[in-house]
Amino acid sequence: MLVSLFGNLTVIAIVKKNKRMWTTTNFLIANMAASDLLISTFAVPRELAETFTGPHRWLLDGVPGLALCKLVYFFQDISTAVSIQSLVVMAIDRYRGVVFPFRPPIITPKVCRVIVPIIWIVAMTIHGTYFYTARLVMQDDKKSYCKFSWAPKFDKRRTQESYFIFISVFLIFVPLCVIFTLYALILIELNKQKVTENGASAIRRQRQKEDTAIVKKILIIVFLFLFCITPITVSSLLYYFEWDWHLPCGMDKLFSAAKFIFYSNASLTPCIYVILSERYRQGLKDLANCFFSKQENTNDIN
Repeated sequence: MLVSLFGNLTVIAIVKKNKRMWTTTNFLIANMAASDLLISTFAVPRELAETFTGPHRWLLDGVPGLALCKLVYFFQDISTAVSIQSLVVMAIDRYRGVVFPFRPPIITPKVCRVIVPIIWIVAMTIHGTYFYTARLVMQDDKKSYCKFSWAPKFDKRRTQESYFIFISVFLIFVPLCVIFTLYALILIELNKQKVTENGASAIRRQRQKEDTAIVKKILIIVFLFLFCITPITVSSLLYYFEWDWHLPCGMDKLFSAAKFIFYSNASLTPCIYVILSERYRQGLKDLANCFFSKQENTNDIN
């Protein structure tokens, strides 16, 4: 949680302060960092609380408790939707730049500023069901619990299973297919360009090297996202359709591990940016120098 908060805030600050990094790719990276902050702010604290109080246990009662019950799950899940959509837009932008390098870009930084709010609106619309399904209930132990139910308007189990399939297909499977298809085409094009590299100008060869480096970095981010989201998706699939909504003996540990891997993506991604990108490393150094210089000035005044 702490690494994610520090890392993603740092990524956003680096992009904001360095105008040379105001590109479509970096705007989308900052957008993903903002969405990852929702995991650190809402999902992880809730998991920590449930570790000590029990599954679905809610510490707040009344209207504040009900509002928080709906908002916590809403915000943590739109984070994933925002990230996957940002990766799709990033893939489209890279495909356009590599395969058609001499055509004017479609997704410019100005256009990206319109696309980013649309990404968030789509994510919030899809997960707006939580404002209906999330309920604060009082059980026999006189304690409050935040649980989900499609009743009374819909069949609880069938509707939830259909909603899970919808989310899995349209927010995970289809976007990932689009992403990997576009990057496969990009890699094929880059290999073609390598064949003709000897006859190309120095500027063209430099552009090819930069495109290859950027694509490799983004692919690492995509594979990390896929690695982190696969265990929880598979576990949920088994829970709904194989285990009949009951975790088998010992599977609760596996489910907890899957959630931990899923949440860890929010802390690993900013580390990947700094490790792979010289500009992000330099931006981190500049932020550190700025912070320590302010501290020295404050000490001098005191």
